[in-house]
Amino acid sequence: MTLLHRVLLPILAAGLLSGTELGAVLDPVLLKPSRNARVASALGPPPDTVHTSADAGTPLALALPDTLNDRPVARYSLLQGPALSGIAGRSFAWIPKGTAPDTHHALLQAESTNAPPDTLVVQIRVRP
Repeated sequence: MTLLHRVLLPILAAGLLSGTELGAVLDPVLLKPSRNARVASALGPPPDTVHTSADAGTPLALALPDTLNDRPVARYSLLQGPALSGIAGRSFAWIPKGTAPDTHHALLQAESTNAPPDTLVVQIRVRP
């Protein structure tokens, strides 16, 4: 147990048992957010996103990109999507029957030959 833990744990326990707020017990300097770049980069880059729109009740067929991050895509699979959506070859298909106008998302996995799987988000704005 480090010295910091030895000092903070009894103070924290005393504060919790006495009903006082943690902010009144601990020095705010100890609670500064980390500006460490390793924390931000651990999340990785955001997934690629394809934007499209469709009219409510009208079927949508969207051609998917042949490459992601400069790598050819061998195949796509649907990880999560709205009801009545799916993948057919290199196309995303959706029948937005009974869907309210709003923005909807589908999450796809793109598989390449000599690379780990990548993620593609399809964002669909359904118009009235």
